[in-house]
Amino acid sequence: MFSYPLQVHPCRASVDAVLKWRPKRRSDSPGRSSPRSTPLLPSPKPVAQVRPDGIGDTRFAAITTVIIVLSYIVAMTVSSLEKVLAYVGSTGSTSISFILPGLFYYKISSPDSPLHQKLMKEDDDESDESGDDEAGGLLGSRVFKRAMRPRQLLRRLSLALAIYGVIVMITCLVTNTLFVVAPH
Repeated sequence: MFSYPLQVHPCRASVDAVLKWRPKRRSDSPGRSSPRSTPLLPSPKPVAQVRPDGIGDTRFAAITTVIIVLSYIVAMTVSSLEKVLAYVGSTGSTSISFILPGLFYYKISSPDSPLHQKLMKEDDDESDESGDDEAGGLLGSRVFKRAMRPRQLLRRLSLALAIYGVIVMITCLVTNTLFVVAPH
């Protein structure tokens, strides 16, 4: 009974973060500031009735009410914990094992990603420090092109891993629906 608020708190924070998330739009204007000059945290805006965690009172109450009502409905309709764990396992384990790692690598290895550019700069710095004088000129461009092929292959394989994970998840969900949840 007393652990339920401890479980609702991270769930509410996650739901609030998902509802607030908006993809960043890229502007190709020449006056765009560099990532280093952009602050990581937004400047605080004066808002009436805001909790320390950044959720307004109405939003806090609405999200909490939805979580409690949905959990009550699940508790009243599910008669076996086996069914719940089957769905959690089929979605959670495939997401953690296949889908998310593939998508993370695909996103990080994108040539447009600032993290990818930083990693490439570190690789260049390491090759400069190793005293590799053969890297200049025409030979250097060949070496660079050969080094890029495995990265492109890894990027495609990471996307294939994510797609495979989605297929495995769908297969597991269908199997759970047919064999675990269906009446025997």
